[in-house]
Amino acid sequence: MTQSKRIMVLAFSLFVFGAGRGAQAQTRTDLIEAARTEKEAHLTPYAPNKGERIIDKALNSVPYRILTGEVHGLSVSFGNMVPGSGFAIGPAYKRPMWEGKLLLRADARVAVNESFGGRVELSVPRLLNDHMFLTFISQHRNVSEMPYYGPGPDSSKSGRSNYRLEDTNFEIRPGFRIYKGLSAGLIGSYLAVNTGPGHSTRYISAEEQFDPAAAPGIDRQTDFWRGGGFLQYDWRDQDSYPTRGGKYSAQYVRYLDEQFGSYSFLRLDLGASQYIPLFNGTRVFALQAFTSLTTAGDGQLVPFYLQPTLGGANTLRGYRFNRFYGDNSLMLNFEYRWFCSPALDAAVFVDAGKVFQKWDDWSFKNLESNVGFSLRFKGREARPALTVDTAFSQEGFQIWFRTNMTN
Repeated sequence: MTQSKRIMVLAFSLFVFGAGRGAQAQTRTDLIEAARTEKEAHLTPYAPNKGERIIDKALNSVPYRILTGEVHGLSVSFGNMVPGSGFAIGPAYKRPMWEGKLLLRADARVAVNESFGGRVELSVPRLLNDHMFLTFISQHRNVSEMPYYGPGPDSSKSGRSNYRLEDTNFEIRPGFRIYKGLSAGLIGSYLAVNTGPGHSTRYISAEEQFDPAAAPGIDRQTDFWRGGGFLQYDWRDQDSYPTRGGKYSAQYVRYLDEQFGSYSFLRLDLGASQYIPLFNGTRVFALQAFTSLTTAGDGQLVPFYLQPTLGGANTLRGYRFNRFYGDNSLMLNFEYRWFCSPALDAAVFVDAGKVFQKWDDWSFKNLESNVGFSLRFKGREARPALTVDTAFSQEGFQIWFRTNMTN
């Protein structure tokens, strides 16, 4: 075959082969386009399953939005004035004003056992180009059945008594942002306190069971001028229910007895919290440690109603509220939290702590402890709107209900 014939045969073959492939490609394109057109003609919107519909309906319901403060800042605050004092309920309000330059928080509660209280907090979070902040707090409480078991770590569960506690506090806290997350400030306060016979008919009134030697200040009360300062470093990812980072704080306050000159003392509070995320933040180790230390000069005493306490939803959850009173306290907490769904978190925890009378007794020995588990129902901002803690200790078990958990 000559060279010219070979070229003609090759050209013809390429033409036939190319035409066939082109036809095949065109047919495949037509089939794909036809399938797409058919699918578009029968498209239907996504329909959530029954479980998703129930959750969405609950999250959008008016009661849930009020509970989580999503109705123009209004919510319902409920629970107890103090645990064991009877059910209490009242309105709460939280709202930024003037484009976030002022933050207002207010709440009030009334309980079935004649206890009541209210609080107003005004914050100016960003002054002097975000270098300064200012907070003013006004609070009043009248708790008719405050529990008291006696002084120190050896008090008895069966020795419970109760007393009425009335206090009014006006406090101002100017502060400064020193560097990223590091802040410091001053504390100025006037605290008026009164105690009296407890309202409960189930427990004896405290002044009938304890004398001033066991419960300093039970026979007479005074008002206090308070002054001090605080230092804090906070690098958590969020203020409410953080998942990573840490917060470390120190606060020093001097209490000056205005009337009798017998109950002046110093108090130092130290705290550290650390949050360690696992599995992209769906699991979190939360570690917390706090200690409160007081000291009084010669001839001075720390009033029993101002002593550090342990027991309750925020400390030793396996013990009754304010189960232990002492001049000093130490508290440790470990939690393992995990994400269950957009509406629910769960956790297991261990609490340990003690009260003690002398600074020399500060140690990790002879700690009271408890274990437990927690269910946390979350709002739209992924923080718990309702928390249910169940804890077990050598004194039995306790169940705590909390709203708007933050730590």
